[in-house]
Amino acid sequence: MRHLNVFNHLYIFYSFVFLLNVIHVFWSHPVLYSIIGILGIIMMMINFPRSDRVFKILGGILLAAGTFFFLSSDVSAGSIPSFFAGNIGLLFLLSMLPWMNSVVKAGRYNKLLQSLLGGNVKDMGSLYVRSEVTMVSLAAFLNLSSATISQDLLKTQLNKVKTKVKNNFIVMSTLRGYSLALLWSPLEILLATSIFITGANYLEVLPWMLLIALLGFLVDAGIGKMLFRKHDVGNLASEAENREVNKKKLMQFIIALVLFLFVVVFLANVVQFDFLFAVTIAIFPFALTWAVLMKRKKSFLKIGWPAWKRQTNHLNNFVVLLLSLSFLTETLNASPYLQILQDPIVALEGHPLLIMLFIQAAFLGMTVLGVHPLATMGIFGGVSELLMGALPTVTLTVLLASSAIATVPSAPYGLIVTITSVGLRMNPYEIVLKNLPYSLLCGFLGILVALLTLEIY
Repeated sequence: MRHLNVFNHLYIFYSFVFLLNVIHVFWSHPVLYSIIGILGIIMMMINFPRSDRVFKILGGILLAAGTFFFLSSDVSAGSIPSFFAGNIGLLFLLSMLPWMNSVVKAGRYNKLLQSLLGGNVKDMGSLYVRSEVTMVSLAAFLNLSSATISQDLLKTQLNKVKTKVKNNFIVMSTLRGYSLALLWSPLEILLATSIFITGANYLEVLPWMLLIALLGFLVDAGIGKMLFRKHDVGNLASEAENREVNKKKLMQFIIALVLFLFVVVFLANVVQFDFLFAVTIAIFPFALTWAVLMKRKKSFLKIGWPAWKRQTNHLNNFVVLLLSLSFLTETLNASPYLQILQDPIVALEGHPLLIMLFIQAAFLGMTVLGVHPLATMGIFGGVSELLMGALPTVTLTVLLASSAIATVPSAPYGLIVTITSVGLRMNPYEIVLKNLPYSLLCGFLGILVALLTLEIY
């Protein structure tokens, strides 16, 4: 019983680590960063035995690969703790997500979203299109929270559908819709990083990214509608609520999401916080304020407190994956093998189409192997002058951003895939195989649009 109680109070230890991470944002000191890394290693030791078998295997592979890269580098052993600190901020974000979901439930907006996802749909094919549209709308504002909200609603709504069909539906509609929103959202870190590398103007890039998103939606929605049209949705719980009440509630929801966007943009662009940190620290105060204005504070805390503790206590799979991935990424950047990955770019100079195809293949291949798209973006950032000599700035930005974001639904260790994997109890690589055709399609659309910009710029 005592053993069980310790795990029920892990949220206290994790909160302390997250607090140190917040302090590090304001007081960046290498000793503090190493302490956070040491605590990260302790988190790994606690959670490795508790994680699911597939995550133990994947985490072990990442740690083994990271060890290989470390041994090939000239970095001292004293740097190892800091290699485990890089993704603590992502764990902090994951810990805070239940608060946003809780205010949605406290305000009973989940029922409104259910009406948006359901309503008068003939079959699962029609629901697929509606689900993707809803995800595109929500993900632009709520980011990762949109995935948990939409997936929870769809799991409930499709509870009478066969598990395999239901899981395939959720995996495809939510992850693909999520990535379509990231293509144009100014809040997306991959898009922001590509603009930072090239120095492009966001307003020049935006129309082309919207074109990729529109083409991607039209093609994937058509495919999804055909694949699932033969499956019946079942009896949807469609309450005959007053249409005016629904419209009013929908308007309140949209206003709240726009205000949250403004808060995050203010923190990221004016206060100059890192994007992920800005989202993380904005979630609770914004959700609490929203609950107070709705006069749902008591309900919000009643739902949110146990949900937050439960989520934080059960970060075991995320801890194993994200911290081992942090170790791999840091050791790869310190390894001489990084240069080997950059050499092919030099060899393809003067062949724009081949460069585009190589960049897309590199992003997809590295992502499937477990390297975060941001790390791959960093590799291309190292040869950015060479790339900008071969391609116009807008073309290169569109190419980097679309190639990176196309891999999001197929990244076995990415946050959105990991969240979905845990929620649906699926192997991450099952999700990868389902979404790999979409990632290839989205990547090729990015290349086509990049070729179009090549003619203009």
